[in-house]
Amino acid sequence: MILVLALIVAALSFGCTSDRESTSVPGFYAEVAVEAEPRRGDPHARFGGGGSQVVIRWWYAPDPARWRWEHETVGTIIDDGVLLTVFDGDDWWEHDDRTAAYRRVAGGFARLGAEAMVLPTFSAPVGPTHADTIEALVAQWRERGDDPEVTMAGEATLLGRPTRIVEIRASGGRVARAFVDPERMFIMRWDADGAGGVQSYRAEVTVLDYGVETDKARFAFEPPPGAQEASAEQTGSCGSSGGGYAVGASFPAEPGFLAPAYTPPGYRTLGMGGESSASSCERVAVWALLEAEDGRQMLLRQRLRPGGLPPLDSSWRPVPSGLDEAYRHSGGGVLSLLWRADDVVALLRAETLSLDELVRVAESARLVPRR
Repeated sequence: MILVLALIVAALSFGCTSDRESTSVPGFYAEVAVEAEPRRGDPHARFGGGGSQVVIRWWYAPDPARWRWEHETVGTIIDDGVLLTVFDGDDWWEHDDRTAAYRRVAGGFARLGAEAMVLPTFSAPVGPTHADTIEALVAQWRERGDDPEVTMAGEATLLGRPTRIVEIRASGGRVARAFVDPERMFIMRWDADGAGGVQSYRAEVTVLDYGVETDKARFAFEPPPGAQEASAEQTGSCGSSGGGYAVGASFPAEPGFLAPAYTPPGYRTLGMGGESSASSCERVAVWALLEAEDGRQMLLRQRLRPGGLPPLDSSWRPVPSGLDEAYRHSGGGVLSLLWRADDVVALLRAETLSLDELVRVAESARLVPRR
């Protein structure tokens, strides 16, 4: 699988160093653009979602290894924001401006230090490799994973520097291509062509200042004004945390989020899901997809955003209603209603339903108490 191959790349990057051991990689600043296509059958894709655009700003300094990573999601409205992680040589800190919370991360990743320096981009692995030559990198990839086929596939110039393209083929026709600067042994671009339902994406270094020093203040974490400290969380996998169903309602009822009491006639729940915090199992976002008998669909997405609504452009128009803040948007045959209730921001999108119906759903919603 491409994801497995991506994890191999991350493991190889700084894979044999420790957080106290000097590496051969000099300091650098990089900007990485990541674009992901919707997965086949993704329910969000029908409403213009499912894919994503991300900009990553990345500072690294050696001796001792320190890094700062700003992961900014753009163009999604409800998910827009910046996830910040900082490793100062001793502690790993995380701040999400959407939840206005910060925490010190404990657990295996936090103890890795320099080895974990590329983990924030493990699903789009660009950056320095732990290999001295292209040939050594190819040999490492051939020794790992599910018998991948690794070959050289040409050359390209990125940011004015020559790169060599390494192609990795896995079963099912899935292909990944790494564009490697052979002098610096730095992966400048990673393309993953999805097959069999696997998501396709591209990560490309668009800015690289290599061999530069970064002010040490960049790696000192200071909580932003108004941010609340959360308890340190152990990194690791989360167990399933599916939401329940409110009696007599078609919308699932997830503790801490909104559950509308009104459902337009003929709609039933088709699917639901959620997202947990990057360093804990706490739910920070949920979604529910409903479908009518004639195939029309309605998607409700919610995210914890104590800071309020994200910035909106002029295409979003205010909606007079009984809601605290509400805005509407129309385009591509989809009508959208965005509103805020306490610390939750909700986005309701539907095909053919009227604005009055969307507002009625929103006004009927009540927060489900946390357990």
